[in-house]
Amino acid sequence: MGITRRKLLISLSAMSVASLSTRAFAEGATVNAVGVKFDPLFVYIDQGAAVSWTNMAGHNVELIEEMMPEGAEYFISTLGDDITHTFDVPGVYIYKCTPHWGARMGGGIIVGKPEDPKGILDGFMATIEEKRGNLLPAKGLVKKFIKDLPA
Repeated sequence: MGITRRKLLISLSAMSVASLSTRAFAEGATVNAVGVKFDPLFVYIDQGAAVSWTNMAGHNVELIEEMMPEGAEYFISTLGDDITHTFDVPGVYIYKCTPHWGARMGGGIIVGKPEDPKGILDGFMATIEEKRGNLLPAKGLVKKFIKDLPA
């Protein structure tokens, strides 16, 4: 007897819930540069955990100063170097690949359990609208991040 549609939907729902809770409590993450995209686009890590970026030939990682928590350490990596960075300050971070920012190559990180991450991302959207310029490529990224947030 084959799997019923109901059992399949229940299984897929359980996998989605497990995926959300797993990523929300990861002890670290690896992000790969694939073409002009980062994969995964968003990561959720514990405070004090590290994110590693790999396959970075022709790419770098730069935190966007207007889109990171107060007191967090700004950094920009060397072009072409794989990098690992530890995030000690909880909050929401948006980063970019500087040479491919026009192609909207960037990503987002939530560290720990910041209060009201959607409100923080809404604030980033307001900053983008206000300052425009070099922040404008982040608009679509932040919209996707809002949709990606766990319930």
